[in-house]
Amino acid sequence: MDPEPGLPALFRAVRAGELPDDLTSVEQFLPFNVSMLDQPLWSIEGHFAEVAGSHMAEIYWSSLEWPAAPERDLFGEGKHAEVTLLLNCDSRDLEVRADTHLVLVHVRRRNGNGYEDRLAQWLAEQIGQKVIGPPQHT
Repeated sequence: MDPEPGLPALFRAVRAGELPDDLTSVEQFLPFNVSMLDQPLWSIEGHFAEVAGSHMAEIYWSSLEWPAAPERDLFGEGKHAEVTLLLNCDSRDLEVRADTHLVLVHVRRRNGNGYEDRLAQWLAEQIGQKVIGPPQHT
């Protein structure tokens, strides 16, 4: 598709179904942003990680909803319920290179009483993991 008026010539919208199976030729265009709405979980993650290779990359999921856990005094939560998978970096700004991947869980900051810490810990436990760092407030 041709770029919309006013957008730089480097911008090009491509539908996910139109992407080639072999994306190694896109390296020359890095960094780039891909948006794929309403994709089923695990439908693109492996392929995206393969394409990213050793480059820093990010997958960001939004419009999620954390379930309630009444036994832990946690309520269902939809505001700021998001997850970011960082590949080969430790910063959402994609500035700090790392040899590992990092998952960031975004929860709504409440009143500073530890609710978000408890929610993050409970979410990590649901997948057999633990929180490895302090909350980042931005």
